[in-house]
Amino acid sequence: MKLILLDDNRETYEVLKDVASLSQSEIAYFTDIEEAKKYIQETPDIDGIISEVYVGGKPAVQIVHFTKKLNLQIPFIILTENISDEDKEYFQSLGVNQIMSKPFNPLEVLTEVVAYLKELKGEEYVKSRLKEDKSDRNSLKLVIEKIIEFFKNLFTRKKKDGV
Repeated sequence: MKLILLDDNRETYEVLKDVASLSQSEIAYFTDIEEAKKYIQETPDIDGIISEVYVGGKPAVQIVHFTKKLNLQIPFIILTENISDEDKEYFQSLGVNQIMSKPFNPLEVLTEVVAYLKELKGEEYVKSRLKEDKSDRNSLKLVIEKIIEFFKNLFTRKKKDGV
């Protein structure tokens, strides 16, 4: 499976990448919407987009509009720390499949992408795009350790910031 992540926080990418690697999926990471648009045009087999509401100071709605113009049939998930009900309705009216709160469970995010992809393209397509790497039994343990580390760092940072 080939996914795009637009987020200013590299930690988000690291955690999602590690979880995605369990199915030998790839995540292309961008902090700039224009670079992501170029990648989308050059890469025909993208399976989903995960984005923060604002990336590099620009609204993710730009990438939503761009994918709609290209008539891409792919899941789109927004990650955010807080969003108004009006913004949720607006994103959903544009075709965003899911809006998930940060901190998030990376397994849940990727599961949502797979579920929406099954709805859009069918189960056989999804099976053809997912590959389980059974040769590395320790990879799940390493991913879980990274997820725990990610949340510890996040909560430590929030505590430090007084949130």
